[in-house]
Amino acid sequence: MQVASNYIDQILIFSIFALSLNLLLGYMGQVSVAHASFGAVGGYAAGYFALSHGWNVLLGALVGALIAGVVGAAVALPALRLSVEYLILLTLGVSSVLLGLFTTFAQLGGTYGLIGIPPASIFGHQLLQTTDWLVPLAVILAVVFLICHRIGESPYGRVLKGIRDDDKATLSLGKNVVLYKVVVFGITCGLAGLAGGLLAGFNSLATPSQFGFDVSLSIFAMVIFGGTGNLAGSILGAATVVLTKPLLEWAVSLAPETAALWRLTLYGLLLAVLMRLRPQGLLPEGLNVLKPATWRPSRSTNGSDEIVPTAVAAAAQEWETRLEVGESIAQEKQRERNWSDAPVVLEVTNLSKRFGSIVATEELSMVLRKGTITALVGPNGAGKTTVFNLLTGFIAPDQGSVKLNGEELVGMKPNRVANAGMVRSWQDVRVIPRLSSLQNVMLGVQDQTGEHLGPLFGNIPGVRKREQTVRETAMEWLEFVGMADFANSPAGALSFGQSKLVALARVLATNADVLLLDEPCSGIDTQWVDAMLSLIEKVREQGRTVCIVEHNLHVVDRLADHTYFMELGRITDQGTFQELTNSPRLAEAYFGTV
Repeated sequence: MQVASNYIDQILIFSIFALSLNLLLGYMGQVSVAHASFGAVGGYAAGYFALSHGWNVLLGALVGALIAGVVGAAVALPALRLSVEYLILLTLGVSSVLLGLFTTFAQLGGTYGLIGIPPASIFGHQLLQTTDWLVPLAVILAVVFLICHRIGESPYGRVLKGIRDDDKATLSLGKNVVLYKVVVFGITCGLAGLAGGLLAGFNSLATPSQFGFDVSLSIFAMVIFGGTGNLAGSILGAATVVLTKPLLEWAVSLAPETAALWRLTLYGLLLAVLMRLRPQGLLPEGLNVLKPATWRPSRSTNGSDEIVPTAVAAAAQEWETRLEVGESIAQEKQRERNWSDAPVVLEVTNLSKRFGSIVATEELSMVLRKGTITALVGPNGAGKTTVFNLLTGFIAPDQGSVKLNGEELVGMKPNRVANAGMVRSWQDVRVIPRLSSLQNVMLGVQDQTGEHLGPLFGNIPGVRKREQTVRETAMEWLEFVGMADFANSPAGALSFGQSKLVALARVLATNADVLLLDEPCSGIDTQWVDAMLSLIEKVREQGRTVCIVEHNLHVVDRLADHTYFMELGRITDQGTFQELTNSPRLAEAYFGTV
């Protein structure tokens, strides 16, 4: 019984390690190979306070968790802008530094570590036997699981998944990506510190080898085996990895020392096989063992891969009817007058940006007016998308001013620009593939109570009520673009045209005053173009301000109330579309003729 409970206790402790790493890796996409070293912070803290100050090991483990959380948040700051390969190197370096520090101080036992840590106690009952630890560890694991589940499977977790799959798109929707990364890195390192404190108390020692690099790799393997983004999989992965040692010792009759060496080899072989046959792990993300997924990809009835929703087809038919009537030059002039009379919402003045000797924009000035559609056209390389990046804070201008309703935006981060009321779309769509269409649109809704940790844990009824409102709002926008039937479909399973509609719904859900749409009709089948244009016209009818970057002159002709023509980073002409089509400059830029 003692032998069996010993391995069960290890599974419970390492499940805490795996859960914390899965929240960081599986939900937010941040790689760390130093998780055991953060456990060492908790383990050494628990051992030091128990030996030097007579603390209960469990209390020391809690304090160690707080210290590990602070250290983890500090490590996150330089890691924010690193790619995966450099993040691995950084966390590897952190692991070496932390373990090196612990072996330096005599108070922490030097190279031998802390040995003979007093047994933990609960309500005066000392935990002397492995069986004594079973219930306390199970309770602590349950609490940690609930914490991780509350964070990961909530509006907060939805943002984390957005950051994992596309941090720029998530940032453009008004989410403070930097804050999320620092907070989650700190939380997960704190939980690792808690697990390390428990491990030190369970083994009555805290040594460098107990928290070495091989242990970090074992924790990493647990998450991969179980399935990233699936918390139940972390427990299954922990059990799989922990039980390989007795399996090798008993079934293959290897000595403990030899089994430890073969264990690493077995991890590598299992990982190679798993990545080949089942890269999503034993329990893939989104799989609920109590409630299996029921969604299946929809099939087209006409043999085409493009499935056009009924509402979108109706919008296309509406435009065909309008084409039969036609739009005169006088009507276009009226649209231009309406544009001139509308109040200015966005004012751009002398905006300039250089990349070395390359001029991206030079003294660019333009205005967007309320309830109108403005087009920004020009040949490839003119700098149109760069303008959107400058307006939304993804690129800092060298000089110039961008004012939204009188508020200066230059110097603001992209999330603050979005919160101020200007949101952009992307030419390459950038939907979050592993979220459903509905979850993608929900990500765009602003002021969500559950996106903040305080209310998430302190106001559960309020978060639940707000989440229902957010869901209803997102469904309304999906219905608006004709994609309600695909609400529960993974965005990564949609066709390109469908993805464009979901991306439009997500931008609309932000309720921003100004929408910057980067080539909304590029790369999609002709059956989607007229539908997309009808939807954008309806947005204008709602009184919202739209600016489009577009190469398709048919799109500009139909939508634009006012058009700016851009060349080599400068606005060289503006007016109605008909006026610009008569311009020799535009004819030369697009068709190579005068």
